[in-house]
Amino acid sequence: MKAMGMLKNLLCAAAVALAAGAGVYAQEEETPDANLLLKAMRDMTVSQGNRDVTGTIRKNKLKVPFSLSARGETIVFQYNQDNAWHRFDARIKEKNVDLLQVDAKGQARVMAASSYAQPIAGTDVCYEDLSLRFLYWKDGKVVTEGVETRVKGRDCWVVQVANPNPSTGQFAWVRLWVDKENGTSWQIDGYGRDGKLKKRFSITSVQKLSDGTWFFKQMKVEVRNPENPDRTVALDYLEMDDIKK
Repeated sequence: MKAMGMLKNLLCAAAVALAAGAGVYAQEEETPDANLLLKAMRDMTVSQGNRDVTGTIRKNKLKVPFSLSARGETIVFQYNQDNAWHRFDARIKEKNVDLLQVDAKGQARVMAASSYAQPIAGTDVCYEDLSLRFLYWKDGKVVTEGVETRVKGRDCWVVQVANPNPSTGQFAWVRLWVDKENGTSWQIDGYGRDGKLKKRFSITSVQKLSDGTWFFKQMKVEVRNPENPDRTVALDYLEMDDIKK
């Protein structure tokens, strides 16, 4: 009987230890705010304070230089085609982003929504892709069930956010993968109104800046087959130049 009592005490102690451990694990895995994860992705891929950032859109042997400059609520994009620079702006609003065409005189006009998916300078990257305007959509949610949460062998938070105006742009909603440990943004999947995967954006390398923040070095853009979303039919890369403080 004495041995039985000792066994019960040991079992109770083990149960308490397991419960405590589970509590610590739950605390570590507390689901973060989806909008904060989206902000982290913006910081890594678009918003770089007042830095001017340059890079190249590459499709096979075609290389298109581009630049972006974040200025408050407006991000200025420029790309070079036929030895001439062309500009469009992304104007950040409360729940969405407007794209604007800017002419040589600096006059801006709102871009027609039908132009958002127009390819830039012979590449498969369109205006919406280069601006990553979907990172500014609001009311995202962290998905913890029914999705693969590992990318490149890393545990990630998966954020899903719907297009606040589904009739505008190429995506009805997007899913984004953010590394749980270091906050690196590994993958963005854009889905059409038919629920099929249209494009996948994958960050293949990153660079650490002098102030300790991170920015992507190369992003792969895959266009998927409308009939078979598992098949990539076009491939481009966004490659950033080294960024100095």
